[in-house]
Amino acid sequence: MIFKPLIILYLFIGFNQSPSQDWVPYYNDKNIYISYTSKVCNDSQNGFAFEYYFIQVQNLTQQTLVVNFNKNSERESKEEDQISFVLNPNETKTGSCAYNPVKLRIYKADRRPNKTSKAAPFVLSKINSIEVN
Repeated sequence: MIFKPLIILYLFIGFNQSPSQDWVPYYNDKNIYISYTSKVCNDSQNGFAFEYYFIQVQNLTQQTLVVNFNKNSERESKEEDQISFVLNPNETKTGSCAYNPVKLRIYKADRRPNKTSKAAPFVLSKINSIEVN
């Protein structure tokens, strides 16, 4: 009867895992590679549970780059959604729940139990990178 406790443990672990951290390819060129995933950021102290798309940007070169993009579609782009940051040679920057001045995350949905929210699509626009000497 050793199998019963193992099955219960397997089910417990399986149902309590966080959402997948599989990165979805989004954009690449000769300089950068951009992918994204989604994750719920829980702030139980303040009663918030928001799901975000986390953006990962990888420098594929041996050069320092300035990366720019807008966290909205070109039609809906706003100046406050414009992101610009420096990536060192072969560096990767990744969004997270933690505060960061370069916000590599986009709001997806409200995941509090008493709220229903339609998931926003993931879209970036005006993506470019410039080599810095």
